[in-house]
Amino acid sequence: MLSILSEYIDIGEIMKKYVFLLVCILLITGCASKKETHNIDTIIEEEKNILVGINYPITTVKKLDRIVQKDVETIYNSFKKEYEKFDTIHEKSELNIDYTYEIINDRYINITLHIFIDSSTLANPDHYMKSYVYDKLQNKLLTLHDLIADEDFSKFVSLLKTELLQKYKDCILLDEFKATITEKYNYPLFTFDHETLTIYFNPAQITASYCDILDIDIPMDQLKLKLPITPEVKLDTTINLLMPSKVIDPERKVVALTFDDGPSKYTGEILEILKENDACATFFVIGNKVEIYKETMQKMVAYGNEIGNHSYNHKWLTKLTETDLQEQITKTQEIIQSTTGFTPTLIRPTYGSISEKLRKQLSLDIVMWTVDTSDWKYNSVDRIVKEATKNTKDLDIILMHDTHKRTVDALKKIILELQKQGFEFVTVSELKEIKQLRNSNIPY
Repeated sequence: MLSILSEYIDIGEIMKKYVFLLVCILLITGCASKKETHNIDTIIEEEKNILVGINYPITTVKKLDRIVQKDVETIYNSFKKEYEKFDTIHEKSELNIDYTYEIINDRYINITLHIFIDSSTLANPDHYMKSYVYDKLQNKLLTLHDLIADEDFSKFVSLLKTELLQKYKDCILLDEFKATITEKYNYPLFTFDHETLTIYFNPAQITASYCDILDIDIPMDQLKLKLPITPEVKLDTTINLLMPSKVIDPERKVVALTFDDGPSKYTGEILEILKENDACATFFVIGNKVEIYKETMQKMVAYGNEIGNHSYNHKWLTKLTETDLQEQITKTQEIIQSTTGFTPTLIRPTYGSISEKLRKQLSLDIVMWTVDTSDWKYNSVDRIVKEATKNTKDLDIILMHDTHKRTVDALKKIILELQKQGFEFVTVSELKEIKQLRNSNIPY
């Protein structure tokens, strides 16, 4: 990745080639993709008694967005009301909301929210879900009765009961099932794709003690449907981008800009500001956002930036079991690699929380920071610029977040001020290599 004054390289020509390659890839994948783009709203908070990590979709349908946003706000406000003032010697309470999103035939939108609450006041973490199936043509949320033909609904209930008893036979309460799924009850927890109708039940909804979400898949070809669903056409959009080489003088003052919690609707603008000012950064991304911002992620690599792992959905990593931790890391590694061709070697733990146990469980290099701009806290652009530049030293790592418009507005001023102070911008891995070349004793 890093070439230290070994020979002359025409960076301009290299960048032109990579940008041309990127444009070609984006044209191909953009035309081939049937998925509708959407943005993601992110709320990451760390206060005295609580940790909040929320990601939820913003679609092109205002009516649906209002419904989802209202539900998220209700959950968030309820959590804060219950736990914000709860002062204890025990660990902080955590709220995490993750989601899935899928567009079917450019008509139906499937969204699921997965809500996770953990607190020392709870015997077990509270994990449940909400789902939304929206028909853009009819401009409404669908129920099972909107999807399944009336004359076929009894058959559907029978299939569902059979599958439940086969998969969860030791814990199903049939009386609760009958009360929950009836011909008159518009049951809300379901999603579908071209092949499968999936029904969900929250913990203890139809069981006595089973503490996880139940899910049952029913093949669509076994049901008579009211609405048209055509087969999916799958296309191969595999890519492999390479980071461009560059020349760096190891004796110059260097600093690494880093961004957490993205990508977001602001990341593309940040990439353009970096490129225009001959700067680069390291982006510690959340895995469940990567595919949604595929073009942004590809541009991130093509412009010479580095990607790091920041978990899949911003769970509190030091609280997870080893199995859950590895799932958070592995899923993120895989989706970054499949989307960009780049495999991260770095990780930044969520909430900056680390432990000796976590260090032993992680195979990636842990990266913290030495300068905190507090851009998640300060609304003032000038304050963010001041925090980023006032005491910055050679080899510093600056923490920012590419989920705030104020950070975008502050970035160009930060870059210009640090360049004025004689700094060159490098990625975190380049910073590490420069330290090694200088035989630096500063810990990585």
